[in-house]
Amino acid sequence: MPIGGATADAIAVGGGLAGSAFALELARHGVSTMVFERMRGPHHKVCGEFLSDRAQALLHYLGVDVAALGGSPVETLCLSSGATRASARLPFEAVGISRLLLDETLLQAAERAGAKIYRATSVERLEARVQRVRVQTAGASFECRAAALASGKHNIRGLPRPDAPMVGFKMHLHTAKAARASLMRMVHLIAFTGGYLGLCLIENGTLSIAWIVSAAVLTSIGTSWAAQSAYFARQSPFFEELTTGATPAWEKPLAVAGLPYGFMRSATIAETIYPVGDQLAVIPSFSGDGTALALASGIAAAQAVLNGESASSFQRRMLANYKPQFRRALILDRVIADARLRRAGIVGARLFPSIVTMLVSATRLSGLDRLITSADART
Repeated sequence: MPIGGATADAIAVGGGLAGSAFALELARHGVSTMVFERMRGPHHKVCGEFLSDRAQALLHYLGVDVAALGGSPVETLCLSSGATRASARLPFEAVGISRLLLDETLLQAAERAGAKIYRATSVERLEARVQRVRVQTAGASFECRAAALASGKHNIRGLPRPDAPMVGFKMHLHTAKAARASLMRMVHLIAFTGGYLGLCLIENGTLSIAWIVSAAVLTSIGTSWAAQSAYFARQSPFFEELTTGATPAWEKPLAVAGLPYGFMRSATIAETIYPVGDQLAVIPSFSGDGTALALASGIAAAQAVLNGESASSFQRRMLANYKPQFRRALILDRVIADARLRRAGIVGARLFPSIVTMLVSATRLSGLDRLITSADART
């Protein structure tokens, strides 16, 4: 635990990708930075584990050698609903890497750069003062010039986000050899009544499955992996084919409720408190670029602090950049939610695979190259 009353130039409330990126960018520019992470050690999170080209570029800028992490390459997207499926090449080479490995790698990089990392430290409140921020933990209070609200899916008291009727889950499976050929170099999106799943291989050949399901459907099928996987298999013969013979890596799926997909925090908390990652915006689930959003917002918030840019200006600039992609991804989410539309869409994708490639490009976050360029120009 940190010493009560200690001060720093900046504090990141949360040690996930956004908080670590914020701390790392500041620390390597000579800014004294603390990171308060509520978990005691490395841990899994309910997130997809697919890194787009933009996410990889941001990690490269932060000094992370993605290739050295041993992830699984991804070149093709397979869409399916019931017995209907279509495949198309992605417009970039992606990679599957677990959030446990990625988050810990970035947090350690921030520490090597000079940021002070305090684990098992829960932040209870943020309080803006004149040109300062007071950060209240369970055991003490601290002050800084600027703070990043980087608590991910966990809200800080007094800073809520809207609830939503979707529940997110994640499970890792040890796959059978028979299914490996259908999983290699591919990311699968499988739609079902009430939600959809994303599947891809990560490091060590582990299969990562992340899915969202409506609370109403979840009530009828149950929360256990046995119950949910049986439901998915009834909905999708392809899911059953991919997971036959696989063994769960954990006793039960990780879960998080009330995911506000499409949320954007337009209201300013304070001019010295910068919301980042899921506390700034929750990317629509179909887009699959949440990792890039988290990294980009953490880096951009750090740059805002370095440049003397206020939190309100930072938020306006970032959200204006996200809105076009969010709108397109939300439309696709609505299509996927409608059984007739998604079947028609997959049939169309099978006939014209280039449409899938175009839609993937359209729902990626844009403007991140300018973020990297402006940072390179400073150094």
